[in-house]
Amino acid sequence: MREVVWTLVGLLSGWRAFVLAQRDVIRLRSSGETFGSGRATEFLGFSIVIAVVGATLWWIAAQQFDHEFTVLVVGLLIAVGLRLLLIDIDTHLLPSSIVYRAIALALPLLFVAALNDPAGSVSGMLLGALIMWCVMKVLEVLSRGDLGGGDVKVSVLLGLYLGWLSLESVVTALVTAFASAGLFALLLLALRRAGRRTHIALGPFLIAGTLFAVLR
Repeated sequence: MREVVWTLVGLLSGWRAFVLAQRDVIRLRSSGETFGSGRATEFLGFSIVIAVVGATLWWIAAQQFDHEFTVLVVGLLIAVGLRLLLIDIDTHLLPSSIVYRAIALALPLLFVAALNDPAGSVSGMLLGALIMWCVMKVLEVLSRGDLGGGDVKVSVLLGLYLGWLSLESVVTALVTAFASAGLFALLLLALRRAGRRTHIALGPFLIAGTLFAVLR
């Protein structure tokens, strides 16, 4: 029964993530701040897909974690992750206001969850955030601007969750993210849909890699 409840929560959460992302994309484009021209949030039918994805991820979280509060905290990552993923696809931006609010919520919630759930670690949480930030900051410097500051900021949020579970999860998320991004780039090149100068948003791959590492 609990899985059904969390699945329904996830369904609503996924739909709301789409609606919020759609609003955010419109606001960002009206201000002229965007760098991408994706159209994921323009198709209302896609909201159903995101709602189903949200429901599926919350269901997996309910299967993976025994403590209800932990499921709720992981659900925050899923909801915010889907919202940011959609925004980044369409605009190549990860709004700082959304990322910072998510970090401010995740920190105390993960701390409380660690007190009740032996699966979590407060020290690991902080170390995971630091490792993710350092890795992404180094890559930002080496890329000479090709990697955005938003990716560095969101890595702190993702690192909190990954480190909360284990440092192995940090490695899994990074490997998954960069491997999938690389394969996607190669596919676009093979289909002649992109060139060597084409910018591909990394945020969606970082978020997807994190969700995979947390929920596997």
